[in-house]
Amino acid sequence: MENFKEISLNDANQLINENNSVFKDDLISELKGFYEVAGKIVLYSGETNLENLTVGNDIVLVNGDLNVANIIEDCHQVDSSMFIVLGNVNCKSLITLSSMYITGDLNVANVILGDSLCDYVLNVGGNIVTKTILDYGHCIIAEKKITVTDVFSFNSIEDENGAIEENMESDELVDEITELDDDEKMKDLSKTIDYIKSGGEIFKVA
Repeated sequence: MENFKEISLNDANQLINENNSVFKDDLISELKGFYEVAGKIVLYSGETNLENLTVGNDIVLVNGDLNVANIIEDCHQVDSSMFIVLGNVNCKSLITLSSMYITGDLNVANVILGDSLCDYVLNVGGNIVTKTILDYGHCIIAEKKITVTDVFSFNSIEDENGAIEENMESDELVDEITELDDDEKMKDLSKTIDYIKSGGEIFKVA
């Protein structure tokens, strides 16, 4: 049996207040707005271990550390979604198209892909460690340090030391995640998501 249950907005606010992260006030404000649309909050309590995690219409709140063997993906079949972890997150790949708050560290073995037309933020209260970041139009912020090998960035990636500069151009992205446009390589969101879900791990042309 899965270890989740539906909770009220007041219960969620109480957990956020108890966690007392740097995001507390922003979290409570944004949660209220999403709750008015979604009307449902699903809570995972304690250390949570899952194969995959897909966030859709329901707000997902994890009160504790989260370990996902494969992929965390939000915004499933909805225009926007909200995902909150009051703890650390470990996963293979993370696909975010909407609002995410992680109060601890985020460790992603393969890739972080973000695209929300620059509307939403991946907020991390600790460190981010990953191999590749593909920012197609998103905001990725770590309150501490970001450690990453390859970065493709259209919008904004920042840690405690300021902006993280990209070191990949569009023509360096592998063919599997790009489409040709006027003889130039351009990134493609749906192709990139399919590539990640099929186990793709190489994003930069050797």
